[in-house]
Amino acid sequence: MESNEIFKTNHIAKKFSQTPIDEAKVKTLNSAIRSCHSMDNRQPWKVIFVRDEETKRNLSSACSSNKMLLEAPMVIVICGIPDDAYPTLGGYLNSFSVDAGILIGRIALAANQLGLQTEWMSSFREEKIREIVGAPGECRIVSLSPLGTPSELSSLPPAKPLQALVNYDRF
Repeated sequence: MESNEIFKTNHIAKKFSQTPIDEAKVKTLNSAIRSCHSMDNRQPWKVIFVRDEETKRNLSSACSSNKMLLEAPMVIVICGIPDDAYPTLGGYLNSFSVDAGILIGRIALAANQLGLQTEWMSSFREEKIREIVGAPGECRIVSLSPLGTPSELSSLPPAKPLQALVNYDRF
C-alpha cells in the first residue's frame, strides 16, 4: 500500500492471523529502523523482535494480559536509551522519547506497506518488560507492538477536523 493511501485509512487490527512473517519483510523493517532519522542522528534505541511463544506469553502478562500480543506472530519491543539521546531538546527535554515515537511511526508505515499492521501498546509494567527481554536498567521501554497480518479490522473514532489540528503562522 502506498503511503498516501495509508494516511487515509481509519482502522486498526483487531485480530491477527497466525501467518508467520517472512524474513524478507523482517529485513525490510530492519532497513526502515536503521535508516530512521533522530535528533543529531543519534538513534537512541534498541528494537527487539520477539517470536518466541513463551516470551510473548510473559510479555502479555506484563501488559494486562493483552491477547493481541499472543495472537500476533511477532511482538516489537522498542527500548529508548536516554544516555545516547540528544540531551536538551528545546532546552528542557531529552530526545529519546520523541526519537522513539518517530521510529514507531516509521515501523508502522513500513509494516503497512508490507501488508502488515502493528499497534502501539502503552499499558505495560516497564520493569517486568525489561526483565523479560533482558534490557539493561539504563534503557526505557517505550512501546510494545504486536506485528502481523490483520485478520480482523476495527474502525477508529473519526479524526478531528483539520482546523482543530493545524494553524498557520500562529497558534
